[in-house]
Amino acid sequence: MRQAIIFTFLLLFSLSIKAQNLFNPLGEWRGSFPLYNGEEIPFNFSVRTDSAGKYIVYFINGPEEYFGGQLIQVKDSLQIWINQFDRLITIGIKNNKILKGIWRRQTNGEDAYPILVEQNNTQRFIWEKQTTPQKISGKYDVVFTNDSGKQIKAIGLFNQEGNKGGVTFLRPSGDSRYSFGSIQGSEFKFSLFIGYSPLLFSGSIEVDGSLKGVQQGLKSVQLIRAYKNEAAALPDPSTLTQLKNNQQPFYFSLPNIAGKRISLEDSAYFNKPVILTIGGTWCPNCADEAKFLSTWYKANKARGIEVITAQFEVKDELGYAQKTMTRFKEKFGIEYQQVFGGLSNGESVLKTFPLLKNFTGFPTTLFIRSDRTIQNIHAGFAGPATGQYYRAFIDSFNKHANELLIKDHAEQIEDWKRARIRALKAEDGWLNLEGLLWLNEGVNKFGSGANNSLVFPSGTIVLNGGEIIRKGDSVWLKPANGISFEVNGKNTKNKTLLFSESNTSTVVNHRNLRFTIIKRGEKVGVRLRNLQSLQIKNFAGIDYFETDSSWRFKANLIKPAFKQNIIIKNALRQENPTELVGKIRFEYKGQFFTLDAISEGDYLLIVMGDATSGQSTYAAGRFLYILKSEAESPNFMIDFNKAYNPPCVFTPYATCPIPPPQNILPFAVTAGEKMYSNH
Repeated sequence: MRQAIIFTFLLLFSLSIKAQNLFNPLGEWRGSFPLYNGEEIPFNFSVRTDSAGKYIVYFINGPEEYFGGQLIQVKDSLQIWINQFDRLITIGIKNNKILKGIWRRQTNGEDAYPILVEQNNTQRFIWEKQTTPQKISGKYDVVFTNDSGKQIKAIGLFNQEGNKGGVTFLRPSGDSRYSFGSIQGSEFKFSLFIGYSPLLFSGSIEVDGSLKGVQQGLKSVQLIRAYKNEAAALPDPSTLTQLKNNQQPFYFSLPNIAGKRISLEDSAYFNKPVILTIGGTWCPNCADEAKFLSTWYKANKARGIEVITAQFEVKDELGYAQKTMTRFKEKFGIEYQQVFGGLSNGESVLKTFPLLKNFTGFPTTLFIRSDRTIQNIHAGFAGPATGQYYRAFIDSFNKHANELLIKDHAEQIEDWKRARIRALKAEDGWLNLEGLLWLNEGVNKFGSGANNSLVFPSGTIVLNGGEIIRKGDSVWLKPANGISFEVNGKNTKNKTLLFSESNTSTVVNHRNLRFTIIKRGEKVGVRLRNLQSLQIKNFAGIDYFETDSSWRFKANLIKPAFKQNIIIKNALRQENPTELVGKIRFEYKGQFFTLDAISEGDYLLIVMGDATSGQSTYAAGRFLYILKSEAESPNFMIDFNKAYNPPCVFTPYATCPIPPPQNILPFAVTAGEKMYSNH
């Protein structure tokens, strides 16, 4: 009995202590960053609960409530995890009203700054006395001057309601977003903070109506001089960033969130215009642009246009960028690719994109034609806080996007031909393929030596490169002593898993060699590429039938009523049951024909033959790729001018499907690619 009483007492005491340590953070808060000169940068935030009952934080800047992140209690402190900007606010919990805290980077606690916070306080600025405010609202010509004397012109958009107000500064690189504060007599103070880069704008209204003041951050001070001018304007953002050569195609190959290298020559972008934004997950204007662009892409991707964002981060580390890009993707619902460009400065941008002559700031948006030349470059981003300038940006963006898509049929086919050649010559194209080496169960020695079971091209690797070990459907790379390989972007000399059921996209690099593991039925092999292949250097182009619009037909996609497979045979005589996505039905000379289509990513693939097969075109038929979104459109047209040779025409190391009997047309399709010269 006594033990039970003691246990009950200890339990109640423990619950009492726990109850005392619980802190209710709900409600409105005021925070401030103390500055060296006795000033402060105040900010307001609100703590609420989400649908799951978790505490979440919104930063308040006048009319805007910006989601900051999740708040959790850890022992005697509150933590606000601002994942978008890789920041953390830690607030110590005590009985006194004013609490101390720190705002710092999540990684290694870098860039730590003290803050003071107070619960149940909605004030922004604390003035000793209230005086009748002078009028400040309107548009201003503004000049910012830093401590080195460099000047930047801007537009100041001031708003006022009584003694409350704010300002948005629009510079050529973008806008300062929403700020909020007070006007007392001839003095004004506005501040802004969304979890990143707190700023204070303070100054006075001069007798002539001009403004004189300063912009203060945690590390910098700039002088502000502003003159009211409703006609204030900035240079055209399309004139600020230049190219070294307007006719040269734009190119890059950069890793995405998964570490896979993304290029404009990838099949996902084949013959499509691409909008490339250059930004960073740390950049508030880039966040505003991402919010706009994510919604825009979902509404427009079916039109055959793509988007890529190249993120330049505060650390030149792929692992760090993968973390920040993943958070960015989740916050804004991004469905397009993000790639890592490097460190967040102009020098890094120019190194990554050498075709750029200069770079004016993040974000910058490039409108890239399907032939990979640049149509337009828009520097900066005027966000929602700029009102009419934001609406003008949307109009300009849509205008340039629409122009990328407007072409007559002949132009479309010429673009398609150029994209086809680029795809063949690309790093993942067919012209550099120099081996398809099937693996035996167990150890497979490889290198350029003739005694290896896997013989690589002479001069591309040492005689003994190591071992590739197969155990069932799993494959490992074991380098020879002193030999290193780059596996998914990281150098290694150790035994490494290359292929398994859950790991099917590993890329191995060594000098000019690149190889991956592929599986065809029960066969597992090494697909080997030589990026300096003579096939690329000796490639003389492709012969085509003349472009003929009469080989475009109104068509429709007939989807099967139930799931069914068709048998697709390949060059190895393997039969592959493949799901039928639908039949493409079209009319030719008064008679209806159908072609079975299978799925390949965003495309429908038709493996077809016709009466030209073995005569003027490849004997084993040709391919026709059609965007799924196009096939489901009421205005769908099947275009045989885009019929092209399968990869086995260009290399003996590709395994090509053969047209099923139902896809062999009884007439001659005199459109698209002709027989390649080697066949």
